[in-house]
Amino acid sequence: MRTERVRRRAVLGGALVTSAAAGLGGMSISQTSATERAEPSRHPDRKVALITGTSSGFGWLTSLTLARAGHHVFASMRYPRTTNAGPARELREFAKAERLALDVIDIDVRDDHSVEYGVAQVLRHAGRIDILVNNAGIYYPALVETQTMADIRDMFETNLFGHLRMNRAVLPTMREQREGLIVQITSGLGRLVLPFMASYAGPKFALEAMTEVTRYELSTFGVDVVIVEPARYNTDFIDPNGIAYYRRYLRRLAPEDARRREEYGELAERLTPFLQELPEAPDNQEVADAVASIVRMPSQERPVRLLTPGQDHLVELNDLTEQVMRQRMEAAGFGDLL
Repeated sequence: MRTERVRRRAVLGGALVTSAAAGLGGMSISQTSATERAEPSRHPDRKVALITGTSSGFGWLTSLTLARAGHHVFASMRYPRTTNAGPARELREFAKAERLALDVIDIDVRDDHSVEYGVAQVLRHAGRIDILVNNAGIYYPALVETQTMADIRDMFETNLFGHLRMNRAVLPTMREQREGLIVQITSGLGRLVLPFMASYAGPKFALEAMTEVTRYELSTFGVDVVIVEPARYNTDFIDPNGIAYYRRYLRRLAPEDARRREEYGELAERLTPFLQELPEAPDNQEVADAVASIVRMPSQERPVRLLTPGQDHLVELNDLTEQVMRQRMEAAGFGDLL
């Protein structure tokens, strides 16, 4: 998105800031962000952070925000020498101009070898990994009947398996350190569903579930896991990236699937709003600041979730789920992991 590029360049003068806070059923991203901005810009402890999906959007901003807070950031993306050479070069230019500890590395979260090699690179250079921000993701709306198994598998590969692949690669180090933080950038569509969102919401629902389980299982190792559910932000995620994926889906429709789509009639065209950005949206920097605030928080005091303001329905849903989960965990003998 063009305005996002403008924001990136405007940031060079040091306009980016940081932010903070969280809660069980869901604390506000905006409130958390404001808390971070009220704190000194530099964090007291320097940590090593690995971030995925940093070629644009939240990943790009979070990389700069954490580096400016004094952390050593490894900003990972696919194809930093080719397709994403521009964003990679911009991050390096910011790092050089502001003397930031920020390195760009090549990681494709869909590929086992790429993930293993990238994580090994970080460990070889920094000796540890304190923070993993799983931000990589893809999106486009479609009638689920018209999507092939390959289409759906592609969505799951990036939006679910990519996150789990990264977790698996860093967790032995974090457990050995007895310290670490994983931030999962998910979506409100991992908690409720809308038409045309099956292949996007499906992996997000699975990611939410697997993240909560991971949080329980890591609770005795000093490793925190936090879910961030942004909504209503205008980033490259929809324009141009989501639009490009949608156009590719249409181009690849086999005659049989095109016929299926036509049989849905007017309904098939009602997905258009899901490809449009909002006329008014919160500042994308809020999410990066909120992540910085989570990083600043003491271990074992971090929330389960952060939510975009105005998502009261998700707060209610998350609060209810939390109550039920606490009851079931205690009844099953796992109250000590809460």
